[in-house]
Amino acid sequence: MGVTRRVFIDREAELEVLSRAWQDRPGLVVIYGRRRIGKTRLVMEWLRRFCRGRYAYYHALPAKHEVNLAGLAESLERGLGIRGLSRASFKSIDALLDLVTQQVSDAVIVIDEFTYWVRAEPRVVGELQRFVDHALLSTKALIIVSGSLVGVMFRDVLGGGAPLYGRASYRIRLGELKLRHVRSFHPELSDVDAFLTYVVFGGVPYYHVLIRGFRSIEDVLWEFFLSETPKLRDEVTFILREEFRDPSTYYSVLKAIVAGADTPSKIAEVTGIHRQHISKYLAILEELGFISRDVPLFSRRGRYVIKDKILFTWFNIVEPIVTRDPSPDRGRYLVEIRHRLSTQASKVFEEVGRRFALAWGATHGINFDMLGRYVHKGVEIDVVGVSRELKEVHLFEVKWGDLGRRDVESVLKALERKSLSLPESLSQYRLVLHVIARSYLAGMESVRNAYLHDLREVINLT
Repeated sequence: MGVTRRVFIDREAELEVLSRAWQDRPGLVVIYGRRRIGKTRLVMEWLRRFCRGRYAYYHALPAKHEVNLAGLAESLERGLGIRGLSRASFKSIDALLDLVTQQVSDAVIVIDEFTYWVRAEPRVVGELQRFVDHALLSTKALIIVSGSLVGVMFRDVLGGGAPLYGRASYRIRLGELKLRHVRSFHPELSDVDAFLTYVVFGGVPYYHVLIRGFRSIEDVLWEFFLSETPKLRDEVTFILREEFRDPSTYYSVLKAIVAGADTPSKIAEVTGIHRQHISKYLAILEELGFISRDVPLFSRRGRYVIKDKILFTWFNIVEPIVTRDPSPDRGRYLVEIRHRLSTQASKVFEEVGRRFALAWGATHGINFDMLGRYVHKGVEIDVVGVSRELKEVHLFEVKWGDLGRRDVESVLKALERKSLSLPESLSQYRLVLHVIARSYLAGMESVRNAYLHDLREVINLT
């Protein structure tokens, strides 16, 4: 697929779910996911490519009930050709949808950013429930609602006790694109530079469309975050303000995690939040996909890490600079930017390395019963994969660097030493060593007792 302004990459599974929902109609489809993730783009692409029926689209507003009802009525009139609908007055969404589906039974009705409407007027969820329960099944309509306020979607729409709990025929939580799909946005870049775009922005398609054409990730960081007119300087603040009425506590928690406070007690100490309350904030941030808890194999003690890459970029690279100097000079901060970016790339590469190990095993017919980071008495192994069926234990060392033969041999010797700390139950398993590096210098032919994986292979499999 050529990279054009209308580029649409992957989402094949989600398109299939929407097509199945259309075949199985009537029904309700709920699509949710973080801001900029491509929910609207997904729905419009499906409508363009696969939907053979009539449809109406409405983008909900953070406005009063009457304003949204009037806007929806106008969109339904225009999309479905129902004359006079916009001149009528409706007191509830179920009354409006009931009238519409009596006249046009076989249609798709899309209410985008439904969570804006819900936050402004919570009663709309109960009204939609009435329509789903009492009228939808007598039609051939497909109702699609989407929302970017993930917390509102969990709490007020889909969660246990919420009006629409259990009523959606299909639920799609739209996640980030995979690394190999992010690569497709930037065919002109080297593998390293394309990976660095993932390090900074993750798999959020909007950002990758926005930065296409830039030749350097340093230029991107400067243009979009640090220049005098930075397009994304307020992005993180906006994301947090959308999800939280008072984002200050969550901001403090995220900042502490990036700074190295990775356990509840450390986060509580740094932020001043009472230890009894910190778990609640961490659970909410984890539910939203902003952070994750990394628990090593054979352990119950985990650490919290930032999962959302643009949050990581803000707290690791941008905020430390702009809080010192709101109009930084590029030459003065370039070395610091490069250092912070390299540190971030190393951490993200290790995270990607775990996904790569799982994918590599699958392509080689290996089902890892356990896979993850290993930490024991000062010994750390980036990735350990255990196959009970094959009685093999695979050790992966992940290095964000360009390794020569001596570097690789040193890594392999260190892995062999570290393997001695593995649990006794694995002592009879065959040891298989792997190195995952950005690239390798010449002379690797003599390294025959291990698998060597480079960035290109990692990108292609993850």
